[in-house]
Amino acid sequence: KRYGWKPEFGTSIKDVNQFPSIFHQAPTCEINTNLSDFLTTGVGIGWEQEDGAPDWLKAMCPEVVDHFNRFPMFNETPQFENINIPIQPTSYAAQSVCTIKVVKLLAASVQARVYLHAGSHLAAIIHGQPIPWDDDVDMWLDFNKKKAFLDVCDRFGHITPIWTYPKQVNLHCVMGHNAIKVWLQPEGAKKLTSPGNAMFSPFVDLFLFRIQSGEIQELSPKGDRREVAYKVTDYFPTQPFYFGGIYVIGPQKRVSENRYATQNCVLSGFNHRLEEFLPSPTINTCIDCHKLHKLFPFKYDSNLIKVWGNASEQGLFPVEGSVFHPQTSTTIKQRYQWFNALSSESQRLTNKIPNLNTVEIDNTISLLDECKGDRLRIIEFNAERGRRWLESTELLKNADVIILNEMDIGMARSDQQHTTRLMAYYLGMNYAWGLEFVELTLGDKQDREGISATEENFHGLHGNAILSKCKIFDATILRNKVGPYFSKEPNDVNAKGLERRLGGRMIMLSRIIFNGKSVVIGNTHKIDGFREAINDYINLSPSIIAGDQAPSLCKDVGLKVIQSDPVQNTWPASCTSFGIGRGDIICSNMKVMEKENTIKPCVKPFGLNITLGDHALTGAAFALP
Repeated sequence: KRYGWKPEFGTSIKDVNQFPSIFHQAPTCEINTNLSDFLTTGVGIGWEQEDGAPDWLKAMCPEVVDHFNRFPMFNETPQFENINIPIQPTSYAAQSVCTIKVVKLLAASVQARVYLHAGSHLAAIIHGQPIPWDDDVDMWLDFNKKKAFLDVCDRFGHITPIWTYPKQVNLHCVMGHNAIKVWLQPEGAKKLTSPGNAMFSPFVDLFLFRIQSGEIQELSPKGDRREVAYKVTDYFPTQPFYFGGIYVIGPQKRVSENRYATQNCVLSGFNHRLEEFLPSPTINTCIDCHKLHKLFPFKYDSNLIKVWGNASEQGLFPVEGSVFHPQTSTTIKQRYQWFNALSSESQRLTNKIPNLNTVEIDNTISLLDECKGDRLRIIEFNAERGRRWLESTELLKNADVIILNEMDIGMARSDQQHTTRLMAYYLGMNYAWGLEFVELTLGDKQDREGISATEENFHGLHGNAILSKCKIFDATILRNKVGPYFSKEPNDVNAKGLERRLGGRMIMLSRIIFNGKSVVIGNTHKIDGFREAINDYINLSPSIIAGDQAPSLCKDVGLKVIQSDPVQNTWPASCTSFGIGRGDIICSNMKVMEKENTIKPCVKPFGLNITLGDHALTGAAFALP
């Protein structure tokens, strides 16, 4: 079983005229036929060793090894015309991707933004793995998080190995002239780079960026401005890319499509494995994509990668999962005008918000009309903006229904993403999302620590969501007045004046079919009142309502509080604590099949602590009464 997007393909591609996406345009460079023939007939494909990947790599990154078992690279690094050409053997490529996995987890542990960059972003778009004829891997890290990243990396490099069995593997990060160099060094590794370079290959070039004046700009490790820069509106919202067995966040495709001639296959002019340039005058490095696509995976229009003529396919994250058009559409100018309005105007402005109480539902992701089984597994999670939605799926993947509070759409603090939609597509679940607030600022103090003060929200939407493995229907929203959330005076509900919002606290009620019976699924977030309306909606239905809410709601609407004894706190939670109070509930009138379980909002890969939010997760399983 593979985690992430798992489409079912009934048949392989049979039409020999259906080619990878890049072949829709003719190459613009003159092809070196001799080099192309050498790469396609003179070099073998597969692992360098007969028994495949090294044991430590199988243990540390099994999903990466699985990918390269199906889509191997070259099995050697020969010379062409006495030149050490920069091609990637399979074990080198797999170790590179394993290193990327470690880099993104290190960054997550210090709440840093990190993205696929340059040639690696291009590789994800075209191949779904590193480019076989470019032995470089690139990522991009927020400059403001440089010290925090190096500190957590050094904890491994100087204190303890990142992996110990069946072989010790050390992690190293060294500041280079252009980027941070990050590599995994298994015991007994042979150094191929020159004596003057500290790093071992393969390594990740971790470049640095800042966001300023509407651009995301590359900086040197010392903070000097470099030439590379992109418009923020071209770069965001970011999205997940399948890359050699893992998923990594990267910018919009147009960033690489505008920077590179994507229809050309070009050998790199620098050998990163040995840290040396190809000799000058160099050979013509343009190679024949039409020959190479019979050996290596390319992306096809139908959201998959495959080697032409080979039955093995890998589904990619669907394009439609990253594309969204919110039902509530407001402009930056309009939100700026609202921000400057009088506090007394709060409800009048709220009432003017387009589609304020319209629930966004997508039932196209999972085609199940009803959920079936001996139990319905529910998880409730206040995901605190949804910033760590990808890492959170590790704790959510086995649920039939997920109830999420505080999920952003088009907010700078969460990469301008539709966090609910991305999570839903990744897990293969339908979703319903309801607007709680239109955000008129960048957020609270913690939100602002992770972004630039010059950033703006593309959409500025914040709400609550329900994910389900089966169809969601009959959704409605009950909403409180906006009240002090729009006040200009600092108070306890506007982050001491840092937030200004239109909308109101709310409950979203909906239905699914479970074993032939209509079941109410509700998501509540600090709703006040509306008990009679909620009772009317529930009527006599089996029901589950959950969210960040006082437990009195359960009794008020005829449901029981589902919680274990002793009761576990949920807020403010972290990797080390459940907090000092319980702010999250599950209410139900159904039969409890698995007792309520409270889980810290934390994943711990390689011994790292990655905090997913400030609320613990609560979960239980139910059957029809």
